[in-house]
Amino acid sequence: MKNIQHKIRGSQPGFIGIELPDTYSVLLLDEDNFNSYRNEGRYYGQSIEVKDSYAHFQKPVDGSWHVIVEGKENFSPESIHIIYKAA
Repeated sequence: MKNIQHKIRGSQPGFIGIELPDTYSVLLLDEDNFNSYRNEGRYYGQSIEVKDSYAHFQKPVDGSWHVIVEGKENFSPESIHIIYKAA
């Protein structure tokens, strides 16, 4: 499975929106679980629903987090747009 990751740091509250194809999936992982994911180990995170080519969630305000976008077929990072919005 192909993927891209985007690191976000907690600070100011806000929202993150991601425009992407419906066939992709989105995960939100903290730093420890991201390291397990990267090393193909067991990890726990939040699966973000992709609906009508859009995923939307509240940005964590504490610590460092990673947004993982996974895709199987015709994976193209150029088709993914990450949007930040302050609360």
